[in-house]
Amino acid sequence: MQPFDPKVYEREVVRPLRGRSGRLPDDLLTRYAVEPGFSDAELAQRLTQIRSHWNKSAQSTAKSSFTTSVYKAFLREDEELRRAPGNEMSSMSWWRSRNDARAGASQAQVDELVVMLKANFGELGLITPGQLEAMRETFGQLAPAEVDRALTKAGVRTAPPTELPKTSGLPDTLFRRLKALLGDAEITGIPELLHGKLDSYKLLADFESSPPKPAGLTAKAVQQAIERENRRSGNQPAREALGLLNTAAGKEGADLRLLALYHLLDDVRRLRENGAPAGALLRVLGRSSLDADEARLAVISVLSETGSAAPAVTGLQKVTELLAAGNLIAAQQTLAAITDTDEAAAAKAAVDRHAQQVRDLREAADRALRSGAEAEARRQLGEAARLAADDDAIAAELRRIPLSPVDAVTAQPEGVGVRVSWRAKPDHDDATRYRVVRRAGRTPGDADDGDVVAEGAETVVVDAAVAAGGSVGYAVFAAGAGGAWSRPAGAVVDVVPPVHKARLAVRTGAVEGSWVVHRDVVGVDVRRRRDGESDDVVVPANGSTAFRDSTVDVDGDYTYLLTARYRRPDGSEVAAETVPVRHTARVAATLPPVTSLDARRFGRELVLSWVWPGGVRMAEVTWADPAADAEAGRVRLTRQQYQAGGGCRIDAGPGDVRVQVSAIASADNGESRSDPVALVLPGAPPQVSYRIERQNRLFGTSTARIVVTADQPVPHCTVLVVVAPGRVMPLKPDDGQVVHRDVHDLGDPLELTVELPRRKPYWLRCFVNAPGVQLIDPPISQLKVS
Repeated sequence: MQPFDPKVYEREVVRPLRGRSGRLPDDLLTRYAVEPGFSDAELAQRLTQIRSHWNKSAQSTAKSSFTTSVYKAFLREDEELRRAPGNEMSSMSWWRSRNDARAGASQAQVDELVVMLKANFGELGLITPGQLEAMRETFGQLAPAEVDRALTKAGVRTAPPTELPKTSGLPDTLFRRLKALLGDAEITGIPELLHGKLDSYKLLADFESSPPKPAGLTAKAVQQAIERENRRSGNQPAREALGLLNTAAGKEGADLRLLALYHLLDDVRRLRENGAPAGALLRVLGRSSLDADEARLAVISVLSETGSAAPAVTGLQKVTELLAAGNLIAAQQTLAAITDTDEAAAAKAAVDRHAQQVRDLREAADRALRSGAEAEARRQLGEAARLAADDDAIAAELRRIPLSPVDAVTAQPEGVGVRVSWRAKPDHDDATRYRVVRRAGRTPGDADDGDVVAEGAETVVVDAAVAAGGSVGYAVFAAGAGGAWSRPAGAVVDVVPPVHKARLAVRTGAVEGSWVVHRDVVGVDVRRRRDGESDDVVVPANGSTAFRDSTVDVDGDYTYLLTARYRRPDGSEVAAETVPVRHTARVAATLPPVTSLDARRFGRELVLSWVWPGGVRMAEVTWADPAADAEAGRVRLTRQQYQAGGGCRIDAGPGDVRVQVSAIASADNGESRSDPVALVLPGAPPQVSYRIERQNRLFGTSTARIVVTADQPVPHCTVLVVVAPGRVMPLKPDDGQVVHRDVHDLGDPLELTVELPRRKPYWLRCFVNAPGVQLIDPPISQLKVS
């Protein structure tokens, strides 16, 4: 077996098919690089090699889109072949019998192509690449090598058109005068004017002649010709023509080779515009002694030029062009206008063969559609529509064929919904849209048989609105732009979604669990199983989305088993798959304590400050009376709160207080805390304050009501009320008259009433006689009476 050469394969098999539309050639041996003498083992090896090469090349970004499109077409048809009934591609006998059956039919097509090539291109013996491609599409089932064989048999070869001069390089009046002079001198062209009669010459690329003329088509050759004519008598038009050429080569700077070629083609182009056939154009150039091969290339290049009216095409050539363009009906109508017997027979044979091919394709499409192979039906009928593009009935029939149903539909629970996914078929493209339909209990039968879940270009959807507790069928339908929906492809799933996103956390000595579950859940059973034990402990759930297990030893390793329950349509309950969630005890890391603890008192409020350990983000502060066992208060704050508040502020009261600060960090078994750092602060001195409410009277003695308060109990406190006449505030009791003196236990507000003097101005002020007590006076407006 010859090794598979990807480069040679692409050059000889793939590239000739680039840009082709319609069906691929049915020469499978060439397409699969299979040789008739292969064994079954060699065949298997070659099929693996060729399919691997197709897949890689179809996805390659280094190849042109035309080349990758051929590889993709190979893959599509390979898939259809492998699914076809009776397919035995793994056996060489299948390949040989298929090749033998094809041989007779392909030879008939080759012979027919030879007839067409001779009729349309035989006189020139040349065909342009574009014309050859049209013939290849007309005989689409022939492999490139078979088309090449037909070209050889018809005596026709491929030649790309050459670029021809569009102007003479001279003013138009000067060129027309030169052409008229050459006609009067009975000279066919400029080479003959300069060198006399030549056996042959070439002009398309460079000037070459037989016999050789070293001066060529140059100014020197013009001077030599002028000197030669001056030695002769007569032929005045030739002398004038040489004078014009001398002017053209000198003053005008014209390229005499291009001028000579333009002169020869001037009549050819005029005749072509008038509809002259290729043979007539070739005879015109033949009279000039232009090389025969160059004459044929010049004619085919003129025929390929745009911007001028093409010669009228009739007869067999017209039928051939119509068939190549896919206009079967127009070709059938053209048959009646062909009068030549041989051409009519050849044209009718081509039309009949074309029509039979269309009928075969339509019948194959109908069989494929009945067997459920929509992609094959669309391919066959699409090829028929290409061959008969002017047949509206075929186009309408093609539009009615739905796309192939999607492949590999799956439906499975995902979260609280169902995830539906599928694969697109090869006949689906970027314009394909998909509809997902849901129905309880069974798969939907058509695109309107149930609730539409989604519609768009995606091949995966999640149905979050599905009800739980029963069986649900999903069907996916495909449609092209403006086309009908395909047959359904579906799946049925029991919608009993388990809990998901389950999480465990340890807080204040208990394990807390949470999860997400479908809205239709009846309840969630929670069981706890300790590692190494077989008995489960039932843990009560808090509703259907959480639990708190305060009976667990948080330092042990456990598995919590979460089972969601749903109610079926018949009223019975069904359990979802149990979801295990592990709790593993971990030893909390030891945290370093805070440092530099300090406190400042502002009455009852304490402002605490400390240095935070690295990486710690939370602290806990507790405070209590040093003489009592009971805790007075506790607060937690984050490092951010501490920084925003300028420290930790607590209402510790006026008495002695013991403060403790611990660093805190979260851990799997609750939390980790540092050793506490403590600070004892003495209480603030008692503060006694008072307010004065004067009660003035028009008649009788005026009085004042004095209310005394203390921020903390002050036992056995002597309270004095002093009235001091004059404008100077008394600073001690001796500075005025004591109107009240008594011992009181201050705690609750104390009310006193004293008589006020009639003469003003005077001061009214209180004093206390108790160690460590701070007296706070009211505003001056209450103390001074004026």
